[in-house]
Amino acid sequence: MKNGAWVVFRKEMSHFIGDKRLLFTAVIMPGLLIYILYTVMGMAMSAMMTEEVKSFKAAAVNMPQYIEEMLAQSEFEVQHISSDETEKIKQGVADGDYSILAVFPDDFENALDEYVSKLGADEVPNVEIYYNSADINSSQAYMKLVSTLDVLEDSLSNVFDINNSGKEESYDLATSEDTAGSILGSILPILLMTLMYTSCASLAPESIAGEKERGTICALLITPVPRSQIILGKLMALSLMALLGGISSFVGIFLSVPTLMSSVDIEGGSIGNISADVYKISDYIKLMLLIITAVMLLITLISILSTIAKSVKEASTLVMPLMMTVMLASFMSINVTPKDVSAASLCIPIYGTVIGFTEIFTFSVQAGHLLIAAGTNIVLSGVGIFVLTKLFNNEKVMFNG
Repeated sequence: MKNGAWVVFRKEMSHFIGDKRLLFTAVIMPGLLIYILYTVMGMAMSAMMTEEVKSFKAAAVNMPQYIEEMLAQSEFEVQHISSDETEKIKQGVADGDYSILAVFPDDFENALDEYVSKLGADEVPNVEIYYNSADINSSQAYMKLVSTLDVLEDSLSNVFDINNSGKEESYDLATSEDTAGSILGSILPILLMTLMYTSCASLAPESIAGEKERGTICALLITPVPRSQIILGKLMALSLMALLGGISSFVGIFLSVPTLMSSVDIEGGSIGNISADVYKISDYIKLMLLIITAVMLLITLISILSTIAKSVKEASTLVMPLMMTVMLASFMSINVTPKDVSAASLCIPIYGTVIGFTEIFTFSVQAGHLLIAAGTNIVLSGVGIFVLTKLFNNEKVMFNG
């Protein structure tokens, strides 16, 4: 009888492998598309970050010389105008002829001197800055000018400094491993869970509901093979194919992460050196344990819904709520700190698996947590197989009665 499951497994695998289009769509294409998409996104974002600095055509009223010199470092070309020309220049900013218009008070420098001498004043000088938020060049000019004036203000009223000891040391105590874990831990669990679900959902409906719709499952059910063995064989084949699809997606993510992360700066430093090298063999073993058990659970759940359905179209409709559940559980874990997670929450289907992924990617695996999450997946898969057996033994369900 044990050979029955193996026969069904080989039958299903020969179907999957023999269908080159299905094999490419379910296994190769997910990882390939992810790699291409994320690599192109990273290259585009890097190109934006390294784009040549544009010059800004600015008009100014009563701008002090030293402020103009500060702005020259940011590629500002300042045109000094009189207060009578402001309305004309405002229209020029609106039309895109000018990047920005800055109007300083007549007594700006005297007011600053008074502020410094008195360590404060009842009224502070007001600088009016006109810009066009719909124009990228104008918006950038506005932010640069405001940043320059903020630096000037801080220098005039400097009461204390922050991290300005003059020592050649980093005040950020996070290691490169911590940085990689923080970034990848917030992205990969959601992506991985979603991609695993997609792989499972692309296979199970066709394997079960598709055979019911075509009537070919009747020939399989009338064989002397116990239906529990038929279920086991199908689940083994579906799980293997879905696992291959999940691994393909996972590889695509990790290969594209360095390019994608190269466009991100943390305090002026590129983090493009993030790669799979920060994780050890033991981390991958833990990850594969969770992936395998999660795929088993997802395949079992989708197979139950596909068995209830009378056609592939109906099965695709029935699995939609499950997809929403997977997405909801994944996003609920975004702001969760692994060390604050209780053992009970790891018993929640899907949610516990995502938390387990987060713990692995953030190097914060808690003792027993992964075993609880994986054990929950195995137990629920066993319950699902029992339900599937009952459904397969129900003639009305299997023959669309």
